[in-house]
Amino acid sequence: MKQPPLNIILLGDPASGKATHGAFIAQKYGMYDLDMGRELRAIAKNPGLRKKYRLDETLEKGKLTPTKIVRQILRDRIHAVPKNQGLLLNGTPKMIGEAKLVAKWLKEENRGNPLFVYISIPLAETIRRMTSRKEYFKGKFSKRPDDNNQALKNRIAYYKKNITEVVKFFKTRYQFKKISSLGTIAGARKKILTMLEHYEKRGR
Repeated sequence: MKQPPLNIILLGDPASGKATHGAFIAQKYGMYDLDMGRELRAIAKNPGLRKKYRLDETLEKGKLTPTKIVRQILRDRIHAVPKNQGLLLNGTPKMIGEAKLVAKWLKEENRGNPLFVYISIPLAETIRRMTSRKEYFKGKFSKRPDDNNQALKNRIAYYKKNITEVVKFFKTRYQFKKISSLGTIAGARKKILTMLEHYEKRGR
């Protein structure tokens, strides 16, 4: 009997490589890569979707996307993915309220037993990666202005406070795997693939 498609919730520490590793996993397994940053950028380029999700004011004023809109997009995407295609929640949800809703929506779509994967790196490595990160801005590569150690520590502490609740919630419901991405991208990718291969062989 053919196994149902693989579904994964992929979270992790800041700068642990969630987007990079998630995109690779999704491509390898033919999954829908639900990355909220990418979803919002796609909506921003589509006038019809901008109107549907009422994003015009948010985008024009440079505001953070309201929680209500983020939840609506998450719900719509989860329900829209074909039943025969796996779903990868890439770096989302980050808040406990959204996590509870995601669990509900996954169950409604018969995806109620996803694998929960957390990618970890030490705090010192998070700071090292984030302070060395460069972004292309106005034709030049430059660090983000708030990428100094104290600002980073504050941002990381805020993130960890919220993500810890989400991790506890998902760990009580789904099979959990923790992977270190310390070292090279290739090395971390190999560990992730080995873990997924074992998971698949055991029949989940």
